[in-house]
Amino acid sequence: MQQLPAFAQTCSCEKDSSLILLDCTPLVFDNQAKLYWSYNCDSSWLTFKHAEITKIIFSLGDGLQGYTGRLGFSYATEYHTTFWIRNNVISGCCEPPEYYLFNKKNGSEIKNVGRLIFYSEDKKFPFVIGITNSNYDTSSVKFKGYKTISIVNVDKNKIYKIPLPPKLAKETLKADIYYPELLFSEPILKNGVVALSYSVTGKKEEKIRIDLNKYLKN
Repeated sequence: MQQLPAFAQTCSCEKDSSLILLDCTPLVFDNQAKLYWSYNCDSSWLTFKHAEITKIIFSLGDGLQGYTGRLGFSYATEYHTTFWIRNNVISGCCEPPEYYLFNKKNGSEIKNVGRLIFYSEDKKFPFVIGITNSNYDTSSVKFKGYKTISIVNVDKNKIYKIPLPPKLAKETLKADIYYPELLFSEPILKNGVVALSYSVTGKKEEKIRIDLNKYLKN
């Protein structure tokens, strides 16, 4: 892969006209920081720019630039001082994406939180939700299933936990052969209340409702 031009945006490749479909439009945050894709015939790269800071936070090379947005990094959402990046580990089915939290002022990675079952796209509710410890390797210990859901207030860096419904906790005992996040369908956020729909083997779909309003006050 050739050296990437970090301080200039390039979006062209005469040898591969299909790459014209890649969106190079800068995404502008509320602090005027920018996030944008560039590409050439050898690679694509995602650049963060704010004030005097310009840095590449991700790149795809070796002919993989055609998978830009489907493999590796893609933008998820923005909060007051941070932004989220979704990392698609594979292109397509069947592994949930991982999520990385970045500083919106300098583009530095804060943490890789791994897989999630929900992240809010509303800055008034800066929360993400995941299965507690589901990103840990359980192969070296006697796996006893997952017990709780973690609710994270990203702006305050506070974590709250609630128990999984017993049927769902029991179903996660099979999680050594699949990802527990795949038990959940698309979450819905309305008036600060998250509805997490899930289904277990042979049972109809049920919901976990989490009122984020009460966690804003703590």
